[in-house]
Amino acid sequence: MTLTYPDTGLVDSFEIYRTQKPSITLVVEREITEPTLFRNSSNDRAETQEFGDRLHAQVNGEKFTSKERLTGLDLLRGLDDDLVDEAYTYNEPAGLLESVNVGTLTYGLAGTGDQDFAIKSRVIEGYTYTTEEYDLMNKETRNAVYESGTMRNDEGEQSEALFDYVKVQPGNSLVHFVTLEAATGPMLLYTLHNLLNTGRYGARETRTGRNVRNSVLGVVLGEHDTSLSTGELLMEYHEKDNDLQDSIGAYIDDVRRSDWEVYGDLGGAEPFPDWYERMRAVAAREAEDADEVLADEFSALTDAAMAVFGEDD
Repeated sequence: MTLTYPDTGLVDSFEIYRTQKPSITLVVEREITEPTLFRNSSNDRAETQEFGDRLHAQVNGEKFTSKERLTGLDLLRGLDDDLVDEAYTYNEPAGLLESVNVGTLTYGLAGTGDQDFAIKSRVIEGYTYTTEEYDLMNKETRNAVYESGTMRNDEGEQSEALFDYVKVQPGNSLVHFVTLEAATGPMLLYTLHNLLNTGRYGARETRTGRNVRNSVLGVVLGEHDTSLSTGELLMEYHEKDNDLQDSIGAYIDDVRRSDWEVYGDLGGAEPFPDWYERMRAVAAREAEDADEVLADEFSALTDAAMAVFGEDD
C-alpha cells in the first residue's frame, strides 16, 4: 500500500531551483528520559537563556540534526544498497553524483576540499530551549579512574581528576519546531522517520542508553512559510504551571496565517488526518509493509534527483 501525501505544504517533484516554497512544520516534543549533556563552548554544560525569572538550557538544532542524519543514513543502507553510493561517506562527500541520496537531498550538503558543489537543505531546525528550568547547581561529578578501576594507579598514587557536568534532567523537555521548505513527500517521510527513531543525543551519548524520546504533537502545513519560534512560545505563552500542549495551541492560534492547516493534539487543531497516521506508522516502522514502502518512496526520489542533476551537468 502506498502513501498519500497532503496537497498543501509540499512540492510535487524534486527541483534544484525552488520557484515555490510551501512548507510543513512538525511540532516536536523532545522529552528527556536520562540526564543529558548538551555542551557549548564550555564543555561541562549547555548554553543558557533566561525567560522571565527562569534559566533555560539553549540547544542548537544542529546537535539534533547530526544524530538524525546518521539514523537516516543507516536506514538507507539497510533498505537497499542502491540508495547510497558506496563512495559516499557522511560529511566526507566524493563527487556530486556519488553524494546524491535521500539524506543529502533532505538535509543538504556542501562539497569540501577541492569539490565545488552544494545541495541546499530542505530542513530548518532552529534553536530550542528546555521548557522547564535548567539548574546550574545540579552538577554530576565523575571520577577519572585508572585501568585498575580505582582512583589509584599501580604505584598507589591518588588521582585528583574530577569532571563536573550540568546535565538536563529527566522530567524536562524541549519543544522543537522542525520546518521543511519546498520538500517532497518522501523528504517529509524521511525526516519523520529520523525523528521517531533517534533516541540518543548530546555529548557522551555513547556512554548512555536512550536519553530523549521524540513525539510529534502537531503538524502545520502552509502554501508559504510556517516556521515557529520556541523562544517566542516560552517568553509569551508558557508559564511555569501551564499545560505545554495548551500553550503551544494558544501560540499557533495567535500567529496562524490564513493558508495554514493545523493538525494534532493541540488546542484549536484538527485531529491528525488519515494520511498522517498512515505516514507515521510507516515512518515509525510499525506498519507491516513499512520497509517496502520506505524503499519504494526513497528509490523514486533518488531516481528523480539523479535525473535532474544529470541533466544539469
